[in-house]
Amino acid sequence: MKKINKSYLRILYSTTLIFLTLTARAQTPTCSSASKFYSKDSINITTFGASTVAGIGGFSLQPDLKTNFENCYVGKVIDITNNGIPGETTTQGLTRFAKAIENRTGFLFIDMGANDAQYIVNKKMRITDTERNMRYYIEEALKHKLIPIIGTIQFYNDKNDQFLKNCNLVVKQINGLYRRLAGEYHLNIADINTSLGRDFTLYQDFVHPNAKGYKLVSFVVFDAINEAIEEKFLLIGIRQNYPNPVRDITKIGFSLSQAGKVQIKLYDILGSPVKTLADEYQSAGNHEITVNLSDQKPGMYIYVMQVGGQQLSKKMVVVR
Repeated sequence: MKKINKSYLRILYSTTLIFLTLTARAQTPTCSSASKFYSKDSINITTFGASTVAGIGGFSLQPDLKTNFENCYVGKVIDITNNGIPGETTTQGLTRFAKAIENRTGFLFIDMGANDAQYIVNKKMRITDTERNMRYYIEEALKHKLIPIIGTIQFYNDKNDQFLKNCNLVVKQINGLYRRLAGEYHLNIADINTSLGRDFTLYQDFVHPNAKGYKLVSFVVFDAINEAIEEKFLLIGIRQNYPNPVRDITKIGFSLSQAGKVQIKLYDILGSPVKTLADEYQSAGNHEITVNLSDQKPGMYIYVMQVGGQQLSKKMVVVR
């Protein structure tokens, strides 16, 4: 089996979580395959939420997010609006949502719910309220032909604070809810919670990111929108496998604009080939393969699709 050029592989695939913290310190992101094949003239992003979206302490995610897209989608118009109001719950945001998305096109990044956690702990809200509100946001966005991206919410720095410890228990519930809704509505997740983890050196206070934290958040949102672009706008594309992480069996979807020979290979994180997942002719349209990875060691892998002289890739994680 021929070994793929490692440097080319690193340029090809979108940024991975294990490199995000390091990447956050860099000036430019690693550009995904989406930037090579995206044909529209502009990328429009509406950001909606509370303080993390609004920006705190002179820091915000929108400038870094715009820079990320400008560096990769050269020549495209990048339009990002900031519709964040600090302190709001998902209930309080309902009254201004229609105005925020009025006449907007493209993507809607929703990052809201940390304040819900406080209200829920204080018994002023229930998680069923958060679910109802998020369903409203998602369904209204879809009615307006927007593509919602759901952001998970970060943990509070709960050191020596029982109230914030209780809030973090609710944060876990809310993020579980968001992942379930994303699966139900077939949406992409910007997993801020997993990326920030409990690294409070990325915080400027008990919950808000500092400059490095916001840069990291911008890469997480950038990756999620890139994935949505690949899945919804590219004539040739490969989709994220599910489930991911993988224990044994996973499925990989891909689309072709015309019939051709499709080869999908699995590589370890160092770029060494470990397995051929597909090698056959396929018709135009959407396809899905089922893959057994029970013979692979735990770790990060990259799967690469080659078709018609093009290469597209995504990451997956194998766990035991």
